[in-house]
Amino acid sequence: MISVDEALHIVLSRVDHLGVERVRLDQAMGRLLAEDVRADIDLPPFDRARMDGYAVRSEDVATAPVRLRAAGEIAAGAVMTGKLGAGEAVKIFTGAPVPAGADAVQKVEVTESDGETVLIKEAVRPGQFITPRASEVAAGYIVARRGREIGPAEMAVLASFGYAEVEVSRKPRVAVISTGSELIEVSAKPVAAQIRNSNSYTISSYADLAGAAVSNLGAVKDSFTETRDALVQASRSRDMVITSGGVSMGDYDLVKAALADLGAEIFFDRVRIRPGKPTVFARLQSAFFFGLPGNPVSTSVTFNVFARPALRKMQGEYDPLLPTVRAAVALPIKDASSRRSYLPARLFIEDGRAWAEPLKWVGSSDLVAFMRANALIIVPEDTHDIAQGEMVEVFALTRF
Repeated sequence: MISVDEALHIVLSRVDHLGVERVRLDQAMGRLLAEDVRADIDLPPFDRARMDGYAVRSEDVATAPVRLRAAGEIAAGAVMTGKLGAGEAVKIFTGAPVPAGADAVQKVEVTESDGETVLIKEAVRPGQFITPRASEVAAGYIVARRGREIGPAEMAVLASFGYAEVEVSRKPRVAVISTGSELIEVSAKPVAAQIRNSNSYTISSYADLAGAAVSNLGAVKDSFTETRDALVQASRSRDMVITSGGVSMGDYDLVKAALADLGAEIFFDRVRIRPGKPTVFARLQSAFFFGLPGNPVSTSVTFNVFARPALRKMQGEYDPLLPTVRAAVALPIKDASSRRSYLPARLFIEDGRAWAEPLKWVGSSDLVAFMRANALIIVPEDTHDIAQGEMVEVFALTRF
């Protein structure tokens, strides 16, 4: 049995970037950049008015009040030809280019106009209410580096600098399988010892959030032949296969045996982690396999600790691990395990401080308790008592 850190090192040293492709901008959301994004123009591309008001020469309005000649107007998208002369003011709107000769804008609230002249009631200073050209970014500057995930803000940047197409990392192709003769479809009503197949949806959703192209292949019964055939079928034309269940030491835990029979290279099959000790990581030809435990909380924890970083590295992310933060525990923790524990928790901010509240749960099958968690408290292998208010590392499951 190996440590969590050893297992992570093995995973991240085996998987690699899958390559790149070009996609239209409207297909880029959620993808990881595979190229540096450069500004092709200055932003703003001209001195820009930050207020509705009047563009003036500051030397004409060094003292106020002062009356100036009205010399037209400039709306957003329009350009004034010529140069603002001495004693003149031009009506200007937010976002419009400041005309040559002007070096300040006075807001409309402290002006009066009769159509022919403008009364400026307050003095201005040079540069007032003007955003200078290239003050946000200069042409040629790298505004986003490869490996960055494209979100709504990145979409705005790409659009602003003319990226009608963008180079992104290829999505990992992932197949998801649950194992167990007790599993039935979500639409069916369980009888006797049956349970609905929730893990396929959990893993598929996590993999989708991690940027993968996911195929949910449903459940396979506890049959060596069926398990073996399902793994072979799932691995075709895919980069990763993720299974849940069938990785412990029982007679019906067949995933590892099927992988071994197929000649897969098994890198590890037990990790000092709680929950999730019987986690398998293997490779068969070009496809990687994660065999995750079948209990829902174990499935979620081991996916986020091991499978998610692998998927993110496949997409070229420089730091593929989920972020950790330091937080104070809201309740004392006792943990007798000699394995590294990941405890479901609620991470929140109160009075300017990060807190992690361990949630009550009754074991690794308690999916309802886990639903309330947005984080995992990390309890090191040699730690068994954590006092209320003590600082701990917390593994954020969502952006926080």
